[in-house]
Amino acid sequence: MPFPISVKSRVAIAFACVYFFWGSTYSAIYIAGLHLAPPLVGAVRSLLSTVIIGGICLARGISLRVPRRTAWQLALVGVLMMTVNNLLLIWGETKVASGLSSLIIAMVPIFVAVIETALPGGETLNLRGWLGTLLGAVGMVVLLWPALHRAGGAPDRRSLIGFLILVCAALAFAFGSVVSRRFHFQVDTFVATAWQIGAAGFVNLTIATSGGCFQTARWTRSGLLAILYLSTFGSVVGLTAYTYLLKHVPVTKVSTYAFINPVIAVLIGVAIFRERLAPAELAGMVIILIAVATVILSRTKATPPPTDPMLEVPIEE
Repeated sequence: MPFPISVKSRVAIAFACVYFFWGSTYSAIYIAGLHLAPPLVGAVRSLLSTVIIGGICLARGISLRVPRRTAWQLALVGVLMMTVNNLLLIWGETKVASGLSSLIIAMVPIFVAVIETALPGGETLNLRGWLGTLLGAVGMVVLLWPALHRAGGAPDRRSLIGFLILVCAALAFAFGSVVSRRFHFQVDTFVATAWQIGAAGFVNLTIATSGGCFQTARWTRSGLLAILYLSTFGSVVGLTAYTYLLKHVPVTKVSTYAFINPVIAVLIGVAIFRERLAPAELAGMVIILIAVATVILSRTKATPPPTDPMLEVPIEE
């Protein structure tokens, strides 16, 4: 008879999976981007994840069929999340260290809150939320300071372009999260995720094929292992753990992944890639994480749990 695991232990294991696996994806993305073009990395990762998640649905006896309108909505969200965001993130990590990249993406909850405030009928930020947003902007400036003021030379254009690319990636994810909320998908989480990632995989594959990425690809062992890691642990395991947490833990607590993942990413970057953060970058990291926590904890209006937790950023309770 298998040894029973308490709910408390399962919650702890789920948190560990979300914190570590989602935090470590930045390093895997960096490795994959060294060997393959961003569209090809995104295509292989998305299609492999789709096969795995689709297989889970079939094993559970869940039909993958959805209404045509829902299919197009899921596809739109998937392209924003797993094509625009993912490809820009992979591209950005070729110019900026993985740890710093994770800090830019950590700003997603703040971007979501600002977009919601600007849209008609959206939830407005309270005073604490605006203070957190302002603090996040300060953190971004501090984070960029070393690139803007290199000793004895012009600003580091490569890093600045990388930061800009990553900001666009974060905005795409934030916009996709807001759109997803307004669609109110009434389908199984795994079915919705299969459609979203599958649509993104098709678009990514189209871009990779038309851009000649297959001709320039270097199919190395480390690159393929990185993609396999992203597909299984980053997408499937992380999603399953995240879904479990949303059913057993308040959303505000689950949202702590938004400021724990960057810490994991930075530590892995230091340990594996010997990345080093300047004092200003360390200060920027602390400021951004505090800002994200402030915005997340400022939005406490009770709402139903998100329908598709993998593709929505929980910023309220």
